[in-house]
Amino acid sequence: MATIRDACNIAYQYMETYAKEFLDYAQPRVMDLHMQLEAWLAKFSHVEVAAGAVMLGIMLVVLLMGIARMVDQVQQDGGLLRVIFQFVRSLPGVKGKVQAEMAKARKEVRASMKTVGPAVKALPAKGWEPAKVLAELRSRAGHDVQVADGNSHLSGAIYIPHRAHRDMLDTAYTLFSATNPLHADAFPSVRQMEAEVVAMTAAMLGGGPDGACPTVCGAMTSGGTESILLAMKAARDYARAVRGVRRPELVIAKSAHAAYFKASEYFGMKLVVLPVDKHLRLTGDAVARAINSNTAVVVVSAPGFPHGVVDDVIGIARVCRTYGCWVHVDACLGGFVLPWVRALGRPVPPFDFALKGVYSMSVDTHKFGLAHKGSSVVLYAEPALRQHQYTSITDWSGGLYISPTMAGSRPGALIATAWGALMSQGVEGYMAVTRDLMAATDKFVAGVNATPELTVLGKPHMCLVAFGPRPGSPLNIYKLNDLLTRKGWHLNALQAPPALHFCFTAAHVAGGRDVVEPLLADMRAGVAQLLADPDCVQGGSAPMYGMANVTPDRGLVGEFLVTYQDCMLEA
Repeated sequence: MATIRDACNIAYQYMETYAKEFLDYAQPRVMDLHMQLEAWLAKFSHVEVAAGAVMLGIMLVVLLMGIARMVDQVQQDGGLLRVIFQFVRSLPGVKGKVQAEMAKARKEVRASMKTVGPAVKALPAKGWEPAKVLAELRSRAGHDVQVADGNSHLSGAIYIPHRAHRDMLDTAYTLFSATNPLHADAFPSVRQMEAEVVAMTAAMLGGGPDGACPTVCGAMTSGGTESILLAMKAARDYARAVRGVRRPELVIAKSAHAAYFKASEYFGMKLVVLPVDKHLRLTGDAVARAINSNTAVVVVSAPGFPHGVVDDVIGIARVCRTYGCWVHVDACLGGFVLPWVRALGRPVPPFDFALKGVYSMSVDTHKFGLAHKGSSVVLYAEPALRQHQYTSITDWSGGLYISPTMAGSRPGALIATAWGALMSQGVEGYMAVTRDLMAATDKFVAGVNATPELTVLGKPHMCLVAFGPRPGSPLNIYKLNDLLTRKGWHLNALQAPPALHFCFTAAHVAGGRDVVEPLLADMRAGVAQLLADPDCVQGGSAPMYGMANVTPDRGLVGEFLVTYQDCMLEA
């Protein structure tokens, strides 16, 4: 200790001597510069000096505003690191190599795509007979995944429980295949069914005459993404009209759905992405550190798509109430499950309109509502909020026009299938399905945690389970996914951290079949195979996800995704 103290004393004495010498040197020179500046300013009048000071101040403000815009643009472009990588990739020598690799990737993607026969790239010279059209459609349908009652091998994707339910929905679709709610005077039945689907959904989630928030209202949309987009548009316009927000910010967790990134791009809202806690939830404390006067809306998930965990809706709503800030609950996945999970006596944190501070919700009827694909519901705490969703046009030469959703014309047939699904299930039906789903979930969670190399991530609140390698395990989870794909399973690959998830639906539990044990058996066999030979899988999705998890150049990963999407849209 004495040696350290002596060293500190010597350093202090040296610094003191150096500071004295610097002051002795600098002081006369500063005084001389001050006198020269006073002599120069004496040449000008007081008015000229004041005008010069004002001009200098304006120039400084303009400079600072330019710097702020530049920083904001860098943030919008994905951060400084992404801008640097983008610049490096634009250099002549690098650009050519990147383009060559992308061309190679395009060929590989095209080669890996499944086809169902010769591609049709132009209208036939003569139209086909109906029998020929239907025969070709049946042939093409035979190339798709076929699901027997209660024996789906897909995570999520298919929610219809059995053939009888599907036949009922198909018949409903046929009955209303020519209808369009845009023409409510011609199709009053569709208008009424939409209103009734909204009312039934609201009553499940804290609305309705007997609910904590009886003013809940909404509209039907084409799916979860449109419900989300409309809620974000409404939140942005509300913040502008009520709070005067001109630079709106959209606050989400890193586990929030990708649709919020779309909303940010479409509606010019700055996206603020927050980390989740160790339980994989967005918390009120995290939001409190990020919220400000420009925050238009904070999004909470019930549950988050990656991990099946409900965010801290109570804490977040409490923080947002102090700012008068809009809270949107994304219950696209859980809206038709969590109320019944709670009714079964399982722990589900408050998340709906029964909680003060929730402004809007998105709930998919085409998932656990058991309706056909292409229908969802967006809900608002009161009609005054919903009005910000609308688009009204008063000066169009085609007449007065108002539309509640992004689409003008909408298929009334899908509204009819959603109404049919809700009416056919009722409380009793949804409770029965949820009971079976949670039993399958419990069995799967226990089986994953009993596998030495695997562990469940977080504590899922519903029938979606994420899992990954245990800490220290050499297991490549994406290679396990490729092995499961070879055996007919279709799981969702996650990243940050690397993981997979499986979402149980009514298509897994109908008919009394057990899909959990076969899935666990194939998982355990895959784990054993990879531990014995880590290189037993070549190609597949593992290289792509492996690259995406380690490369810091997210722009390069994005370019690959664009290439992939281009290939998917080519005949």
